[in-house]
Amino acid sequence: MQKITSKKLITLASALAVLATFAAPALRAEDAPKKKEPSKKQLEMWDKNHDGKLDEEETAAMRAAKKKKDGGEAKKEEKASEKK
Repeated sequence: MQKITSKKLITLASALAVLATFAAPALRAEDAPKKKEPSKKQLEMWDKNHDGKLDEEETAAMRAAKKKKDGGEAKKEEKASEKK
């Protein structure tokens, strides 16, 4: 009788472990940040075809401009630290 109970307990514990393994990623996916929609200002500036959303080309242009701007900021900081 005790062997049967032990087997059931081991089976139950294994099933719970498998369930927890598969449930954890699903729970994390719910907490993942959602894709951010562009602001009204970004749409006005970058939505060249005026369809109310940014396509790949428009998004790439926006990112390139941001990267260029951020690169310029970093260079200014480097020059300022060199002067000290």
